[in-house]
Amino acid sequence: MGCADEDPEPAREGAALDAHLHVASQALTDFFTGGGVPAPTGAELVARLDEARVTRGVVLAPGYMPFPDDSYVGPENDYAAAQVAAFPDRLIGFCGINPRFDSAPDEITRCLALPGMVGIKLHLPASEVDLRNLDHVAALAAVFERIDESGAPVMLHTGDPWSQPLDNDAFARLSEIINAHPSVRIAHAHCAGNTDDASIEAWLRVPGSGYRANAFVDTSACLRFYRDAPLATRELMVWRFRQWGIERVLLGSDYLQFQPEETPAEAIATLRQYPFTTEELDVILSNDGAAWLVGASE
Repeated sequence: MGCADEDPEPAREGAALDAHLHVASQALTDFFTGGGVPAPTGAELVARLDEARVTRGVVLAPGYMPFPDDSYVGPENDYAAAQVAAFPDRLIGFCGINPRFDSAPDEITRCLALPGMVGIKLHLPASEVDLRNLDHVAALAAVFERIDESGAPVMLHTGDPWSQPLDNDAFARLSEIINAHPSVRIAHAHCAGNTDDASIEAWLRVPGSGYRANAFVDTSACLRFYRDAPLATRELMVWRFRQWGIERVLLGSDYLQFQPEETPAEAIATLRQYPFTTEELDVILSNDGAAWLVGASE
């Protein structure tokens, strides 16, 4: 049989990066589980990465949660930093920041000084940020200003305080903040939508949305929901990624030990259920996130 008749080479096994992993302190784990469940650890995350043959993982600290006050934020970031520091060649830490706390800019500076903590996780719904509230808009702008000064990358989960898509005014205000800081490298979590996966098209279609060459998107949660959807639905999602730029798509699992969305291995299996070409799968799975994490080389 000639080469022209042979099946294409399969996409690579494993992946270079899982861009969306979680840990939580024992106190927060007890809050979510009711107690009796050990806190997730860096060792457990590394075991999951090994299982999937994934080289490195981004660990997102939950300091963005709607805690009663900011005294809870530092301990969550410190716990994540300790887990990352134990595996510096495998885990990359992101500080969780709630923009609604006045201390947020200073916590960015403090947390980024911890070993292994290189980026910022912003979860607007979990932080109950309401972009219809101008005080919240100003607080988020101040956070972006400090991030810009630090040069840190961002993992951004958008949505309103009820985890619904942003309305037009809120989207415009977020876009204005992003556009005011063009050097900030942003990865949009969950296909840039989560509860409304079509919202990725707003970033692509709306002039001045903030979509640009240093904007990335991860596959966490959203692909899992549609993994057994009709082929036409999965083709549409692949088309959206192509419009975004396959080279800026990051594999993500959203794995948290006591509330697992998917393990890294399951996230890779889910990705393969979508009609990407073999070359596109190779591009996604070999993406080590360097352009997002440290910026494009000069």
